[in-house]
Amino acid sequence: MPRKSSRPTVTTIARELGISPATVSYALNDKPGVSAAMRARVLEHARAVGWTPHSGAQALRRGRSGNIGLVLVRDPEELSREPFYSAVTAGIEAATSAHGFELLIRFVRGGVDDEVDVFRAWAHQRRVDGVVLLDLAESDHRPAVLEALSLDFAVLGHYVGPEDFVKVTTAEADDAVTVVDHLIERGYDGCLQLTGPFAYAHERRRRELLHRLCAQRGIEHLHVPGTYTVDSGFHAFEQADRALSSRPAVVTSSDLIAVGALRAAAARGINVPGDLGLVSWDDSLIAEVTSPSVTALSRRPFDMGRSAGDLLVQKIEGRIPGGSTVENAPATLIPRDSTARG
Repeated sequence: MPRKSSRPTVTTIARELGISPATVSYALNDKPGVSAAMRARVLEHARAVGWTPHSGAQALRRGRSGNIGLVLVRDPEELSREPFYSAVTAGIEAATSAHGFELLIRFVRGGVDDEVDVFRAWAHQRRVDGVVLLDLAESDHRPAVLEALSLDFAVLGHYVGPEDFVKVTTAEADDAVTVVDHLIERGYDGCLQLTGPFAYAHERRRRELLHRLCAQRGIEHLHVPGTYTVDSGFHAFEQADRALSSRPAVVTSSDLIAVGALRAAAARGINVPGDLGLVSWDDSLIAEVTSPSVTALSRRPFDMGRSAGDLLVQKIEGRIPGGSTVENAPATLIPRDSTARG
């Protein structure tokens, strides 16, 4: 025999109060047709029995799915070791669930074309009301596709385009100044930058920022692209010309790349921080517990994701216009052993 649900409903509230379900519905949804006293009575009883609105029914009434989509072009196992994207995803989910939306996550490995196929399927099936876009490229066609599919979207990054969207930007120019000034203040005279894929616009922007700042301050700069993995950091460090200056510092785009570079330095007997400094653009528990611990930028990725999710829901519900932007505050540098004074 199926178990009887104990979840309070409009019907059970109506039965307990001895009124019609229609009266309860009008009161709970703040519609005309009931007196102020009756509405107060219904609301008080609903609170007492723990009634909450049914998200699926609400979405149906609104003509929406009640879902927000996020497609990650990543190996799920690899992503499980990546603190930055995990924190961003958690932030998006925290914001969307607070508004009564569910976060629908899909992993693809074939690149942005596979990602676009997911968007088309979602739009055709009316599975999501909007999506969050990450890792935009210089000439990214995903925003135009989403516009054509009539899907609202939020961008985490500095994308500028004609589409109707909202976005969360990061303070990369300020963060680059913080990093370079810290290296110079600690006595390093060169910058070896190890990044993620150079196809991403934010990696190109960081490279340009560091290159220009290093030139202005009279120190050498070298860039090696890779992926956001420990192995990539190890191999990029091995490939790089570490003779670019007498006492260089490595600046990595992620904590996992930093760990790889640190392992490569240890394998070659290079002393960190004496002979080589190390700074990660992303902070995490990994950077904190690695030996030596890694100096890093605390960029609050959870807050970034939460802002993106919140903006997107507000855009879907028509409470803010396209073009609305939240600017993430400059990161805080957390000095640790990898750039400690001797």
